[in-house]
Amino acid sequence: METSTPIELMKMRAADARMIVMSFTISHVGLALVLGLGGAGLEDSGVQLALATWIVLGSLWCIAFLDDAMQDLMAASSDITGFAESAMGKRMEKAPIVVFRIVNVAVTSLIVIAELLAIY
Repeated sequence: METSTPIELMKMRAADARMIVMSFTISHVGLALVLGLGGAGLEDSGVQLALATWIVLGSLWCIAFLDDAMQDLMAASSDITGFAESAMGKRMEKAPIVVFRIVNVAVTSLIVIAELLAIY
């Protein structure tokens, strides 16, 4: 495979990862505003269920999407000849992807738990 192909794929997947983080952040800021300013409408069980569903399912979607992007970035980096010997390649070996995957799930889970506690 030409070196330019994995690099282009890495650029696309990095852009995907940035976009899902931005989407997650914006949606949860919006949810925080709704929870903080929602008033009596949040006492309706249907509204609570809708918000809880979006919080849980949207967050699961974001975790899966970001995890997939991280795996693709790691896989593409291994396709680049000499990448493992570069400074960035050596740095990536020191911080294995599993650490980032665990942190991604942990932080997202804590946000979801806090939002669900605010609803119920």
